Amino acid sequence: MHRTLSSGLFILVVAACNESAVAPGTSIESLGPPSTSVGGVVASASGSAHRIRPLPDGELWVLTFSAQKSADGTVTGYAHIDRKDLGAAWDVEVTCLSVVGNTAWIGGIIRNARGGLPRDGTVSYFYVIDNGEGDNNAVDRASAVRLNDLAGEDQTFCNLRPLLLPASDIAHGNIQVR
Repeated sequence: MHRTLSSGLFILVVAACNESAVAPGTSIESLGPPSTSVGGVVASASGSAHRIRPLPDGELWVLTFSAQKSADGTVTGYAHIDRKDLGAAWDVEVTCLSVVGNTAWIGGIIRNARGGLPRDGTVSYFYVIDNGEGDNNAVDRASAVRLNDLAGEDQTFCNLRPLLLPASDIAHGNIQVR
């Protein structure tokens, strides 16, 4: 009963906060895309990319990430990189995101560095390409991940949107850029 009452109150509060009423029987699809309001998400990128490095080492390379940019310019998100071939892993507190078409540039500050290579507090960045879903046989792509760069280079990367880091097809995973 408590759960039903809580759910009902939540629906009531949400309905009361809407500025316009929706006619009964209206489908969500007919309403169209949500409008962007102050603080609303205007760009996002998320997913995972797994690559297996060529033989002889054949080591797994893993990238998982989620980033959102709000209408007010704030960016939130994280990334996790695990380079088995290097014995290194690190997290990234995302500070910038730039999206053009199906490509997203993501950068931030390294946290929780493990292994001898990455250093906490330095900058890391990469870009990803979402080549769609389904039967088009196109494969999503992810660039190499830059690490240990200088403060501020994350913002420069997102502002300039270079494609200089080598990108390759992912073996497994899926990337979504919106």
